[in-house]
Amino acid sequence: MVLVLLLLLPGGLGACVALAGYGFGRLGRAGAGRLRGPAALVGAAAVAVYVWGLLHVAGAVLAAEDGGTDSAPIRPCRTPGWQEWARDPGITGYTVSYLPVRFVCETGDGGRYATGHVPRYVNPAFFCLAAAAVATAGAAALDTGRRARRSTAV
Repeated sequence: MVLVLLLLLPGGLGACVALAGYGFGRLGRAGAGRLRGPAALVGAAAVAVYVWGLLHVAGAVLAAEDGGTDSAPIRPCRTPGWQEWARDPGITGYTVSYLPVRFVCETGDGGRYATGHVPRYVNPAFFCLAAAAVATAGAAALDTGRRARRSTAV
């Protein structure tokens, strides 16, 4: 679980920088591919929001893995109402969900609940930006194909 976070965080940051660089480099160009810049910028925004959510999850994982005298139940699972879940059979562990991004606590009776460590806006913003990036990239591909057919027909 921690290994996946260690791979996703720097990879996501690198993808965000690469997409933003490509997008800003393509802005203002006329002709075929004029929508590629905006598509890359919207994609960079989607990746940035996703990485922001992963940073919150990574903080919760670090707090969960930190042992000591005040570590049972694990600190990230102490959300409002946690005393109810901490009774029999108690909070037994946690998992990380990557889509949607969230930190999930598990109880001994098989129950699960998501904590509020990831801000509420992260998942809706990510999915909306990702959909907009895919739509813009699709429009860019259609525009490029249309321009190519038009130039060969003349």
